[in-house]
Amino acid sequence: MTRPDDDTVPARRAVLVVVTVLGLLAVLRAPAMVHAGEGMPPGLTRSLVLGAGHGLDRVSRPLGLDGPDRWLASAFGHGGAAPSATTSELVTAGDRDRTSPGLVAPGPPPLEPLRRPSAADPLRVLVTGDSLTETLGPAVTNAAPATLRVSTETHYGTGLVRPDFFDWAARARAQVAELRPEVVIVAMGGNDGQGMTLPDGTVLAAGSDAWAAEYRRRADVIMRIWTGGGARRLVWLSLPPARSTRLDGYFRQLNTATAAAAAGVGGARYLDLVPWLSRGGAYSDYLPDASGTTALARSRDGVHLTRDGARIAAGHIVATLPGQTPADQTPAGQAGLGRPG
Repeated sequence: MTRPDDDTVPARRAVLVVVTVLGLLAVLRAPAMVHAGEGMPPGLTRSLVLGAGHGLDRVSRPLGLDGPDRWLASAFGHGGAAPSATTSELVTAGDRDRTSPGLVAPGPPPLEPLRRPSAADPLRVLVTGDSLTETLGPAVTNAAPATLRVSTETHYGTGLVRPDFFDWAARARAQVAELRPEVVIVAMGGNDGQGMTLPDGTVLAAGSDAWAAEYRRRADVIMRIWTGGGARRLVWLSLPPARSTRLDGYFRQLNTATAAAAAGVGGARYLDLVPWLSRGGAYSDYLPDASGTTALARSRDGVHLTRDGARIAAGHIVATLPGQTPADQTPAGQAGLGRPG
C-alpha cells in the first residue's frame, strides 16, 4: 500500500492558506482596493469592491495596518504621507466658479520670450506625468536637438482625480524647486476616468458635466504651478484615442477640459496629437510614421504608445519647442510656445 507523500498539502488546507493570504492582502492593501474600485465602470462589481474596500479601510487605517501599502506606494514613487482627497491644493486652490459652464475665461497676458538656448547652455526640459511618459520621455529626448536637455519623471497610476493617492500639486512645486525646468511637457489623464471628491464630500461621477468642469479647474491649478505666471513654458499633450469606447469618451472630455484650461494660463499650450495618433480621429493600432511607413503605434492595452508610436508623437512635440533651429531662438519663435495651440 502506497503511503501519501508527507509533503503533500491536503486540498482543504491549501484552500485555507489561499483564503487567508487573500484576506491579509485585502486588509493590508485596502487603499489599493478602493483605488481600483474607483476606476471601475458603474455596476455590481464596482459596488462590491468599493463596499469591501471602504469597510476594510475604515478598520485598517486607525490600526496602522495600511502601513505596508503606504510603504509600497512610496517605493514606487507615489510619495510618503498623502493628503486627503479634499485638502490638496489641487482641490482647494482657485476660483471654482471660474470654470462654470458658459463662463469664458480671459486670455493669458503677453509673455516675455525665453532665453536663447545653445548647445553649451541648453534649455532645461522636463517630461512628466503618468505612465504615458514612459515611452514619450525617451522619444522626446532622442528627438531633441543639442539646444534642449530633456529629463523624464514618470509617476505610474496617477492623475488629477485622486490627490489622496498622489498629490500632483505638491509634486509640481517640488519639481519646479528641485529641477528648475524652463519648459515642462505633461502627459497624463489615462487613469482619470473615475469620480472626484469635492471639499464638501460631494462625489462627481466620471463623465458628468460637473466632473469635466472640475477637471478643467484642477488642470488650471496645476498648469499655473508649472508655468509660474509665465516664467516657464508648459506643453500639455492631448490623450490619444483609446480602443475602449468608454475610456475614449472620458479621454475626449479630458482633452476638451485641458485645452480650455491651457487657453487661460499664460505660458501654457495644449498640443493636440490626435491628428497624428489616430486615423481621422479614430483609434488604430497601426499608424504612419514620418517616413510614411506603417508602424505598430499602440500597446496591447489600447491606451499606451509603443516606442514607434512615441517616436511619431515626439517629432511633433519637439517641433513646438524653442531651441531647435535658429528661427526658434528668436523672441517671436519663443513667444509662440506661450500661446495656446
